[in-house]
Amino acid sequence: GAYNNIILADTYPNYKAVQKSLLNREDMGISSNSKTKIEDVKIAEKSDLVDAIRRASHIVYVTHDYYALAPAKTNLIKTTAQLAKENKSLQSLVALTPIELDHQSELSEVERSEKEARDAYPDLVHLKADIVAGEHGSLMHLLTQRIVNGESIYYSKANGGKQASPVACDDVEASVEAALKDSKHKGKSYLLQGPQKVDLGEIIDTLSKAAKKDAALKSSGIENFISPLSVNLLSEKLYSYEYINAMRFLENYKSPSEGGFGKISELGVTPKEFSKVYGEINTESYKYKSSGSLECAIKYFLYR
Repeated sequence: GAYNNIILADTYPNYKAVQKSLLNREDMGISSNSKTKIEDVKIAEKSDLVDAIRRASHIVYVTHDYYALAPAKTNLIKTTAQLAKENKSLQSLVALTPIELDHQSELSEVERSEKEARDAYPDLVHLKADIVAGEHGSLMHLLTQRIVNGESIYYSKANGGKQASPVACDDVEASVEAALKDSKHKGKSYLLQGPQKVDLGEIIDTLSKAAKKDAALKSSGIENFISPLSVNLLSEKLYSYEYINAMRFLENYKSPSEGGFGKISELGVTPKEFSKVYGEINTESYKYKSSGSLECAIKYFLYR
């Protein structure tokens, strides 16, 4: 009820994005009778983004999680900041950039674009999130989905030693809310991390325990012959862009640098420990729904 209208502006929305948008309404308790209205806007060209930003009093930019058809992904945060500068009635611009959604092949470009966004809009509040834990964390959701459905995860615990500080979804949401509401955060950057350090193997073990099913690590003969980490047309045909990027992320993971960033506690948020985020997972919501082959083919070509 804090806002009369919420614009969900999305770049290249696919089938899953439409489903997620509808579920978001349920999560927020928004119905056709609610005071707050949600408007879906497809960003097909720059003019769509210009119009959405022109009408906004507050903007939350979130790194989008599409890996196909998005050659300008790394420029979106910079473009958003440049256009926001032209909106004289804008009260706040918050950029949330979970590291798991960065293109693993373009990390230097990502860092440069974030700096250029700050230069374009000095009051930008930048929230850099470590791995996001919980139902809405992209990486955690993909890993859980593959565990529940018995699919291979191209990861070996022999690669252990890399430690992350996963941050709970609820704490990310609270951080965004604080950044939007309090002007003292303008022009600052914060690193969103949880208080508990865990290695990547422990993360997978925690998800397996919550789902009551063992993870199938490197169990696919095809993956062991043609790795999802390889850069070629064959791997891109065999595996989804989301899965390829996630496996490259696990392979290349580095804890985000704290230099130049404030702590999540400075936003008034006390982060939850990772071990307390996952109890028992409702596996039904992660199971693939069976569809006819024609329906699957249509969704693949239209929405991938």
